[in-house]
Amino acid sequence: MENQKIGNIENFSNEKNIGIISDSSPFAENFYFEDFFEENNIKKFIKNTERLIRQSREYDEYISLLRTNVKELNHDNILSKITSADASLEFHHYPFSLFDIVETIMMQHVIDDEKFTSFSIAKEVVDLHYENKIGLVPLSITTHELAHSGNLFISKKQIFGDYSSFKKKYEKGVSADLNRKIKEMEEDDKASDFKGVL
Repeated sequence: MENQKIGNIENFSNEKNIGIISDSSPFAENFYFEDFFEENNIKKFIKNTERLIRQSREYDEYISLLRTNVKELNHDNILSKITSADASLEFHHYPFSLFDIVETIMMQHVIDDEKFTSFSIAKEVVDLHYENKIGLVPLSITTHELAHSGNLFISKKQIFGDYSSFKKKYEKGVSADLNRKIKEMEEDDKASDFKGVL
């Protein structure tokens, strides 16, 4: 890649990465993420990637497609009498939270020694939604808060989407804690969805 300069910002490339640097700063910004050993940088990367996903037009279109084509997803899956006409419904990513999904994909790429950016992972996550490989549960705001606080049991029968395909595809990236949590959820099958259709 040929170096180019715009104002005081110049691109650079080496064997490992490409990025930008400025005459007025001692810091360089790498294109590919490489701070695998800095917990704060990993969390920041994951949060930024989550934001890219949630703000993308493709993700909004996916949610709209679900609401239009799968009428059962317009009901709170815990309080089934509450519909999208009665209250705001949100999709709860489960058993993998959106944070877990991004982290799992990132870790798989690290293990496989593959380069990635927040943009490439965001696209991968959105594509997985369209492939129906991400688990979702429609919940009202209140039940969604309960789910995030750990005060609500959700069974595998309540999940829309083939989360097990995601788990299989990214098995190297799934943490031991997450594997344990999913196993417990799958073994404890005391709840079911309100219409038995998911």
